[in-house]
Amino acid sequence: MPTQAARRSARSALARLAGADLDNDTFRLEAAAVLRKAIGFDWWCWTLLDPGTHLPTRYLGGDAVIDQAMRHFCQLTWNENDGAAAGPARGPRFRGSFAALSTTTNGDLRRDTCWRELLGPAGTGDTFTAPLMADGNSWALLHAARDSSSRWFSGDETAFLAELAPLLAGRLRDGLRTGVRDDGPSAPPGTIITDRDCNLVAATDQAWHWIAQLGLQPPNEDEPMPGFIYALAASIAGTPGRPAARVRLQTTDGRWMVVHVAAITHAAEGYAVTLEHARSGDITPLLMRAWSLTPREREVARLALDGLSGEEIAARLYISAHTARDHLKAIFGKLGIHRRRDLSAVLVGRLSATRPGHPGSS
Repeated sequence: MPTQAARRSARSALARLAGADLDNDTFRLEAAAVLRKAIGFDWWCWTLLDPGTHLPTRYLGGDAVIDQAMRHFCQLTWNENDGAAAGPARGPRFRGSFAALSTTTNGDLRRDTCWRELLGPAGTGDTFTAPLMADGNSWALLHAARDSSSRWFSGDETAFLAELAPLLAGRLRDGLRTGVRDDGPSAPPGTIITDRDCNLVAATDQAWHWIAQLGLQPPNEDEPMPGFIYALAASIAGTPGRPAARVRLQTTDGRWMVVHVAAITHAAEGYAVTLEHARSGDITPLLMRAWSLTPREREVARLALDGLSGEEIAARLYISAHTARDHLKAIFGKLGIHRRRDLSAVLVGRLSATRPGHPGSS
């Protein structure tokens, strides 16, 4: 069992990683290695979330079980309307408190559908889910598990991860602030059609182009789409009215894209997946969250982006001109900018600004 000294060392190592110039994928890989030494687990899966929809974007992990059954894993964990999946592994739990499966099932792991159908038969024992939140927003989920021959996660280990969560969440939030490294023309939208079980039916070349730009490996040969697409489909399966699901995520060159998944409800049931360049209206609300703007600062920033002067902003929000200027000053300070034109560039993802303090600060 890792010692308290090992955990102190892990805290220091994670703080250093949080301040390092790493992209979010590299940070998660290195942070997972540190956590594994401090807590002890046999596999892990770390998922970034769209803070607006609480749906997954970028899966990263070291678990052959999930990699070989990503579609089934997503159907079990993200279908919030399927009574058969009504267990601690469903989507709603991911947005709750820290929990070891042994705790939420009162020691009977088979009560969890995902464990009973997928993880347990593959030799998995206790699992752990850590929702990572900062500024009231969900930025990621960290899943870890031990083999069936290992002990269960303890309350002390749960408390240790809960203590680290703000640092991890803040760092992943801040990692979304990077701007575009190649501001060339965007590719046209791409489309994928699947059947109701998410088997691939057809896809355009542009769809595979967009997927390639994400830098994500397919889960396995039988599941050519990134895992988050299966999760989006699962999230609307069985929903009355079959609404669409949507997430925003970054490509490898820092661009932002939007992925929509909508149910096909006519002759052949299934799903239509659209992948396209994110517009400013898609990405600005997310980046305002990523830059930790308060609700009032977001209102001021939106009006400033619309070209309103300080006095006009004050009149629109029924505040004094002095207060409006103070809000703008606070916004500029958080973004590390000095000019209004940079406000637009930062909040549509075309410019990386530097916030005072290390990237993991909250």
